[in-house]
Parts: sequence; C-alpha cells; structure tokens
Amino acid sequence: MDGKGWRPEYGISAEGIEILGFVEALPPEVRRELADAIEATCKREGYLSLHDDLRRLFKPRPHGTGDKLAKVIPLFPRGV
Repeated sequence: MDGKGWRPEYGISAEGIEILGFVEALPPEVRRELADAIEATCKREGYLSLHDDLRRLFKPRPHGTGDKLAKVIPLFPRGV
C-alpha cells in the first residue's frame, strides 16, 4: 500500500489517485454525472476502461489450426 489505500500493483497512476481524491469529495449525484460523461467520452474516442470485457475484441480460434498461444506475463500472480 502507498499510504493512501491503493496498492501499486493495481496499476492506478499518481494522477488517477489525485483525481479520485477530488471525485470522492463530490456529492453522489455529481459523481454519477461525471462518471457518465467520462464513460461517453472514452467510448466515443475508443479508449478502453478497467471495466471493459476484452473478450469481445478477440475472435475465437478454430481448434486444430496448429497455432500456438503467445506467452504472456500474467496480470496477477496465481492464487490472488
């Protein structure tokens, strides 16, 4: 933890933490309006969020094509 309640491995930037501090100070209805506006802007501009289901972006591969899967660095260690 960084002393502000966030773990560095969550991938939230220093700017994101700063912004969240201001957003949390707003009344709930204003936070909802702001979240809706940010979501609409991001979707319009083609940005993905931490909440998007990325499976829709990948086509399923037919079985037996001989293709090997790429080796990737896991986002979270096993057991977390």
